[in-house]
Amino acid sequence: MVSEASRARILARILLYMGEEQAQHQEAPEPSGEDCEICGSEMYGLHCKLVCPNCGYRRDCSDP
Repeated sequence: MVSEASRARILARILLYMGEEQAQHQEAPEPSGEDCEICGSEMYGLHCKLVCPNCGYRRDCSDP
């Protein structure tokens, strides 16, 4: 389980990747249950996008 402090850091990093303007209109990311293909960290999901807070890898639903 991820601690609240870790979750806050993860959220901050994901919002940086998204850009502030876009992030203001989004809900909070949730753990996706999937691991990053690059570094193995837990990925977080926002709608159709998955983001790794560790290495920055991104994937969306249209990716194979």
